[in-house]
Amino acid sequence: MVAMELRARSGSVELAGTLWPPDSTPVALVVMHPGSGPSDRDNDVLFPPIREALAAAGIAVASFDKRGVGGSGGSWLHAGIEEQAGDLLAALSAAREPLPPVPAGVFGHSQGGWVALEAARLGGPEFVVTSSGPAVTVGEQERFSARGSAPAEVAAIDELLALAEAGASHASVSEWLAASDHARGVRRLIGDEPPSADLWGLLVRLAGYDPAPALRAVTVPLLAVFGADDDITPVDASVAALRSAVDPALLRIAVLPGGGHRLAAPGSTRFVPGYPDVVIDFVRSMSPGSRRQDPQQSSPPRPTPERPFRP
Repeated sequence: MVAMELRARSGSVELAGTLWPPDSTPVALVVMHPGSGPSDRDNDVLFPPIREALAAAGIAVASFDKRGVGGSGGSWLHAGIEEQAGDLLAALSAAREPLPPVPAGVFGHSQGGWVALEAARLGGPEFVVTSSGPAVTVGEQERFSARGSAPAEVAAIDELLALAEAGASHASVSEWLAASDHARGVRRLIGDEPPSADLWGLLVRLAGYDPAPALRAVTVPLLAVFGADDDITPVDASVAALRSAVDPALLRIAVLPGGGHRLAAPGSTRFVPGYPDVVIDFVRSMSPGSRRQDPQQSSPPRPTPERPFRP
């Protein structure tokens, strides 16, 4: 498998990525999009073992650095879900060019799940995979993630999310953070330092995103994979939203026992049974007459939680 460097243009921004073709003629193409923050084409340690398994099963894989990361231009602080969806479609187009005509789809992890759904709404992917991708609003996801915190922290997070959802100005949120103990209460969302104007602008855009229109617009096969023990994505609420909005003939849901947000058991360095096999089976089913191959799976390094709202 010889990797090929790719460039894609999304509006005025040039993106850098890599295409990893399988050793044999590919049966499909998957373009992977990472989670929150300044993520690169590897999504730190998460994507390499997944793409190795996909390639071993005859599937070509591509992924790109987010804006302002690695070899990509622009700034990730200026790309909400919709802009990232445009970037993903540009990446999909660039990855298709050197390959023979094969089914081509998108894969999004965590925040990337919202991006993949939005890309499908805009048109282009022939199938979609979301991995721990919430099917609820950003606010609902973050409130779920905060539920085990101390009551004062939960209240502060709820108030910060409400400010973002209301489109509060950077000046007003800065005043709010300076009052009382708010900054300490919301540290898990925004880090140790007050957000810059650009960062707060991004958080406002993310907080205003609702995946419901994209879910209702799904017209291609969709696989949604969750870990049953995910403490960041609200699995039950996401499954309910998917089943309510998406044509059941197009929808496949897999909830894997013991899996956390990165589909590994807590404290484990290995994916839970069934992952990424369920992704491989789904993608290969997009190519008529293809037959499942058993990939040589490798174990990812120890997973670390992602916060879809926190950069």
